[in-house]
Amino acid sequence: MNKNTHILCSNPYSTIQRALADGGVAARAAQAGDFSDAKVLTAMDLLASQFSDNSISPKTKAMRAEVETLREAVQGLNKAARLGSGEDQAKSGLFGGSKGPSQQELKKQVQELYLKGGNAYNKYIYACNDGLPIQLNKLPFL
Repeated sequence: MNKNTHILCSNPYSTIQRALADGGVAARAAQAGDFSDAKVLTAMDLLASQFSDNSISPKTKAMRAEVETLREAVQGLNKAARLGSGEDQAKSGLFGGSKGPSQQELKKQVQELYLKGGNAYNKYIYACNDGLPIQLNKLPFL
């Protein structure tokens, strides 16, 4: 990253950054980093555990089940992305007959995984919000 780019990244809402062709989206994305299990899903597991005392509550179990569903969806999306970009080659058969899924098959798989992950997130949020006292703000759905 050169000096000028660093200056642009330091103030994400600067006039200069908004004037860029992409509105500074690429610079902000570079600062944020990739989605990772450690950053997001582990935090969701931790939040779920806050609803248990001496034993694991049904609410915690329900929330953790949705985190596992989200984890599976994220892993599937990452695999589809690697296959689509050519990073990973599909395992070929004994005589090299398998080329892997087509772009249409990957697109369908990504759409299904996206819906699966979105539904799991919404169920997680529903379980989290269920039974919260009125004075606490509810978490938003997607």
